[in-house]
Amino acid sequence: MAISKVNYQPNTVAKSLRMGQTHTIGVLVEDIRGLPVASIVSGISETLSRNGFRTIFHDLHLLEKLYNQYEQIGTYRQRINSGLSLLQSSNVDGIIYVAMHDRHLDYLLDPMDKPLVFAYSHGTENDTYVTYSNRDSAADMIRHLIQKGHTRIAVIAGHPHSYPTAQRLLGIQMAMQQAGLVIPSEYIKYGDWEYESGITQTRELLKLPERPTAIFAMNDLMAAGCISMLQTVGLQIPKDLAVVGFDNREISGYLQPPLTTVALPTAEIGTKAALHIIDMIQNPRTLPTREIIHCSIIERQSV
Repeated sequence: MAISKVNYQPNTVAKSLRMGQTHTIGVLVEDIRGLPVASIVSGISETLSRNGFRTIFHDLHLLEKLYNQYEQIGTYRQRINSGLSLLQSSNVDGIIYVAMHDRHLDYLLDPMDKPLVFAYSHGTENDTYVTYSNRDSAADMIRHLIQKGHTRIAVIAGHPHSYPTAQRLLGIQMAMQQAGLVIPSEYIKYGDWEYESGITQTRELLKLPERPTAIFAMNDLMAAGCISMLQTVGLQIPKDLAVVGFDNREISGYLQPPLTTVALPTAEIGTKAALHIIDMIQNPRTLPTREIIHCSIIERQSV
């Protein structure tokens, strides 16, 4: 009765501090404009909000600095750790690191006494991370093409030293071998993840004595360049040659023909990362978790 008369409101911040928690999570993003980041962050923020946690964001603005040379992330180690220090000084209970590109981030971050989860990237065996399988996703796409009757499958890969490139090539070769097929070395061309390299490498593939019947571009931008080149020389897709991509960018649905591609579970990665950080906060003895989420194939008219 006395409480209602004076319109008492509990001080949740003070209560949280007494319990040693602020119910606030820091989210460090490499760049909110990076392809997967906004969707991942959406999954994180919605999940944290439903569970009574607030969010503090810090953007490292690395998009122009890294461009498509994502493996050079170590160059910005000091910048990244400064961002971590800033979030820690804000009394967050834990931190989620959101990458723009799936790759290993071993030993990139300085040791800290807060729970940490990597989203869309890999940490060490002692870290918790949530990402997807480049290898298995690429293997699934190859199996899809084989089921459609293709045996001469060429690849337009990303940067040769890129982690996703290496893992996707492993998946491609694994699926081909399981089907009793091989992929000739001349059927593998390396681009740079950009539209123009899709054009250039498709031109090279068309010069081969026995051209492929399908081309798997490792991202949708290179697939778009591939489609443009094929149409320029008068080939019909998929009648003369099938094309598939990876990422399920918005452009993939507007190409002519619309592109069959791999959809990344970005929102789910964010959701899972948020659930893991909550579990680590509430259960300090939680063991490191490595969660790999399955991708899906979006079938359109390019195969």
